[in-house]
Amino acid sequence: MQHPSLDQPSRARLMCSHGDLEVIRWSEPTVEMNLAVDEQLARCAGETGRRILRLWWGSKPTVVMGCGDKPDTSLNIDECEKRGIGWVKRVTGGGTVLQTSGVLNYSYTASDPGCLDIRKTFEQGADFVTSGLAQLGIESWHCGISDVAVGDRKISGNAQARKWRSILLHGTVLVDIGFDLMEAVLKHPAKEPDYRQRRDHREFMVTLRELGVTLCAVDIEAAFAQAAVALSQA
Repeated sequence: MQHPSLDQPSRARLMCSHGDLEVIRWSEPTVEMNLAVDEQLARCAGETGRRILRLWWGSKPTVVMGCGDKPDTSLNIDECEKRGIGWVKRVTGGGTVLQTSGVLNYSYTASDPGCLDIRKTFEQGADFVTSGLAQLGIESWHCGISDVAVGDRKISGNAQARKWRSILLHGTVLVDIGFDLMEAVLKHPAKEPDYRQRRDHREFMVTLRELGVTLCAVDIEAAFAQAAVALSQA
């Protein structure tokens, strides 16, 4: 599903540096390629110590599974095949998600000193997302282990991995997504946070468009880039 109001400069490479944090606005053409970039940046971080926060957008609908998920328990395989929707695994944990052109993603990569608390890292990711949403006039909060919600509805999920002497923390922000498609291809997760209370995807999640944010992709990116800069200077 395409979103005309979300036209983004695909593959544009816009980078700025703030202290030792580099903020990159850079989308590759496919979800698979973007996940590969995240992984490569993590590998490099373990060698170079560079801290990079990258913003990228999903593309054609693709199911992305956490490293511990399995297709037969996480997605409706027949429906995916009928609709021509592929699926891939990422190196991080967390649950299975649907990526589309209306999903903004961030990835944070840095060297791992070996003493960082996993929950604290999730808190830092949630702080970034809530700060970006605040730039857009949306009040949100960190809930569950790694979610960000507006009220009691999820707008962002986050996952992390510690590999290659580095940290990879990445997550999503739902800007606009087709819940009919999501309901069709994703099964209800086997594990869910308490606040979900067995709600289906449509009832549990919310998008920026539903919340009245009508900005284009470039302006939404800019809000999250500004939030990253502010947090790096705090």
